[in-house]
Amino acid sequence: MRIAFVTDCFWPRVNGVTVSVQSFKDELERRGHEVIVLCPEYPKRDKSVPEPGVLRFDSMGNSFSVEDRLVHLHAFPSVFMALDRFRPDAVHINTEFALQFAARLWCKARGYPFLITAHTNWEHYIGNYMPRLPKPPLKVISRTYMRLLHGTADILITPTSEMAAVLRSYHIRRKIRIIPSGIDPAMFVADPAETASWRARFENVHPALAGKRWLLFVGRVAEEKNVAFLIPSLARVVRKIPDAALVLVGDGPGRDHVERLAARAGLQDRVVVTGYLPRAELRHVYANAEIFAFASKTETLGLATIEAMTAGVPVVAVGIMGTRTVMRGDNGGFMVREDLDEFSAACVRLLSDPALRAAKSAEAREWSKQFSIAAQTDRMERIFEFAASVRRSAMPVRRRIKVKLKWLYRAIEGYIRRLAE
Repeated sequence: MRIAFVTDCFWPRVNGVTVSVQSFKDELERRGHEVIVLCPEYPKRDKSVPEPGVLRFDSMGNSFSVEDRLVHLHAFPSVFMALDRFRPDAVHINTEFALQFAARLWCKARGYPFLITAHTNWEHYIGNYMPRLPKPPLKVISRTYMRLLHGTADILITPTSEMAAVLRSYHIRRKIRIIPSGIDPAMFVADPAETASWRARFENVHPALAGKRWLLFVGRVAEEKNVAFLIPSLARVVRKIPDAALVLVGDGPGRDHVERLAARAGLQDRVVVTGYLPRAELRHVYANAEIFAFASKTETLGLATIEAMTAGVPVVAVGIMGTRTVMRGDNGGFMVREDLDEFSAACVRLLSDPALRAAKSAEAREWSKQFSIAAQTDRMERIFEFAASVRRSAMPVRRRIKVKLKWLYRAIEGYIRRLAE
């Protein structure tokens, strides 16, 4: 099959959607499918690095998130022509913004089912992107937008049952298929000698962490990830485990706030924010961690939690939203309430009992197998095959509708081209 992924974020933007699209692309290509990714251009991207199967389109920044880009309206004709040239069997949309509109127009004009995955619970996120506006009306806007967008999808996918429940609370009555994003276990197998060498280089840069045992967080350092919760948690852990430290691998608008909290708590030598690291280094990051500490309450899935489990790192996490789906209790670690004493006690328990940590490490590896990219791609393949068959079977029925849509498609395309001239 020929499959097109459409997303408003892709490398060098680091987040769960990027990882999900890349993981599915790689696995589908291993199975012999032809895959392209349509995504924005980023001004600081290293253009010397080849990107087979990735099509970039002219984009602009936005005032809500400096890390994200929106494809220009005048790039829509290029999107249409790229899809026409590729002639996909299925188009999988992983975004709610600019490229979603372009892909939706093309799908409608060409008679394709509208297939979209709802990755993000925008009701919880939107207030962080627009902090000066009152949250109640922002939530109403978010719910309405999600209902209009996802409620009109022909095929609607979510990573977890919790996210499906959120969509149903918006009165979306479409059938929702639940397919988590998958992880390639091979990416998190670390060679001990290489890991030791990586640790030595890391401690040369951060000498205060030499010999420390890590509580690890990987992800965006932002309010929606509840990273600030980890600072007082670490303070409680250090009282009983003096060699504990917190390593935050990631970046974001909350970085300065977290570093100030650490300084005020006297933990500045025990808290390191590394910024984003190359994905190839994550195997060494996880291999050096004692515990994966995760307090986010907004995850639709939580890929970093699955990555940590795949690498054999026991998890201590707040059991809300996607984390509840991934852990389903104390599988691969401890799922706790958003309570500082309970969270830190679980960390202390793992750090002070090597046998328990070893058992939870083995349990985490075994539990993570259900989230392997191979297992999830099996399910996604069936969705793509169904989408392709629906389009083929509906062609005669849709012919009259398609003829009517052609004039709209051409009118919009012509209008956008005139704007670009």
